[in-house]
Amino acid sequence: MVYQFNDVTVNYGERTALKNISCTIQEGKWISIIGPTGAGKSTFVKVLKGLLPIDEGMYLIDGQSAPRDRKGNPKVIADIGYVFQYPEHQLFETTVYKELVFAPKLHGYSEQRIKESMDEILPRLGLSDDVLPLAPFQLSGGQKRRVAIASILMMEPKLLILDEPTAGLDPVSRKALLRLLQEWQQQNNRTILFVTHDMNEAAEYSDEVMVFQNGQLKEHMDTNKLFLEHGPFLEQIGLSLPEPVQLLRQMEELSGRRMEAPSCKEQDILEQLARWTMNERSRSDHE
Repeated sequence: MVYQFNDVTVNYGERTALKNISCTIQEGKWISIIGPTGAGKSTFVKVLKGLLPIDEGMYLIDGQSAPRDRKGNPKVIADIGYVFQYPEHQLFETTVYKELVFAPKLHGYSEQRIKESMDEILPRLGLSDDVLPLAPFQLSGGQKRRVAIASILMMEPKLLILDEPTAGLDPVSRKALLRLLQEWQQQNNRTILFVTHDMNEAAEYSDEVMVFQNGQLKEHMDTNKLFLEHGPFLEQIGLSLPEPVQLLRQMEELSGRRMEAPSCKEQDILEQLARWTMNERSRSDHE
């Protein structure tokens, strides 16, 4: 599915939260949403989900106006999953099993469909059937986070909004969770919108990046192009470059030479720097 904003403006009283936003969210992409605090990131994804009305402009899904009720208010879009910060705080059922089946049963999913979804999603998120009879409070923090996300994936969303989903997790757990979500996204050709303040995570997992500032969409472009070619722009609005890209730029300053990296991903940059170092050593030996 393709989601499109045409000159969308959203006001909170006298304050403009989003101003003249025009963009297209293509299917099958991981798109990170970055920007300073208060830039409009959360407002943007809430409008996308149907949680907030727009004051001006149009919101289209596959070329059709986003659904509204009889009063003209936006309808919450079931095909879009929304993982809030600390999603484990939203767990309310007495067992993990009841938590996972609550929404699917509410929407009329058959027992067979629920079982098939559970059999697919739990292993993908590193969970086993052993957790099903447990109460959520019996789980570790990381397990709670995964159960909360699994309950949303059970609804088979076409687009998944992740609003700082790794907040409060240690580095190992953060990386493991994002890799599991990336695997789910790629294998199912789903779309992910990833709201984050972590430039390293944005660089590592994104196909594209949207940059917000003061309620405006300043850039929407390929991740490598943004981080490798538009560093001064990011610094100008108060955003840092990913640490691997910073290392690349520092090496360029020290050597006085421009280094081309195949991507802004950590492994690609480290391999490029290793090759450059070996070439420099080889050159020195021959001299």
